Amino acid sequence: MAEPMIRFPVVCPKCGTEHLTEFPVSIVADALLRHADIYLIAECHNAVWKASDVEVKQIREYLGSVWLDAQR
Repeated sequence: MAEPMIRFPVVCPKCGTEHLTEFPVSIVADALLRHADIYLIAECHNAVWKASDVEVKQIREYLGSVWLDAQR
């Protein structure tokens, strides 16, 4: 069985274009539980950056939605 994935939008810090990114739920949940940095990627400019507090909050919300959907 494939590992569940979480998809959420990221905005390229160089051009402002919004893209969907995808990570395994277990990786994101572990990082959030450990308060570890989460690095985001915008493929349009090969940009990599540490998620800001606002971005982390949004990722938490997306993870909560994925968890709620799985409980139904």
